Amino acid sequence: MSDYPFERTAHIYPAGTLLQVRAYGLVKHYGISTGYGTVIHASRRFGRVEETDMADFSQGNLISLIPYQHTLTGPEIVARARLKKGKRYNVLWGNCEHFITWVLEGKGRSPQLGPLDGRRLSRD
Repeated sequence: MSDYPFERTAHIYPAGTLLQVRAYGLVKHYGISTGYGTVIHASRRFGRVEETDMADFSQGNLISLIPYQHTLTGPEIVARARLKKGKRYNVLWGNCEHFITWVLEGKGRSPQLGPLDGRRLSRD
């Protein structure tokens, strides 16, 4: 087995690509591709924002691309995501959706949580 994530993955997504997998059948889990075969995501399993290989991100589930338009370039999005590496995970105010919306919009929000979103009323 290779030490390099890009040699272990079947598909390399461009830097800044927003990825999604279904966890437990209902919940969506999001991450940002680095362009090197790794994904940065807020992980309940690791308890923090981590950069992992595709297999750790997907846990065997199908990876989907989430189309979006942004003024930042892919490398700029990855750089913003890396600023949050190590931040603790919390389902109500620090989950993968909070992480993604903070990277892209500057405000952490989780539409999946609806009224349970702990950051819904905060100013960030």
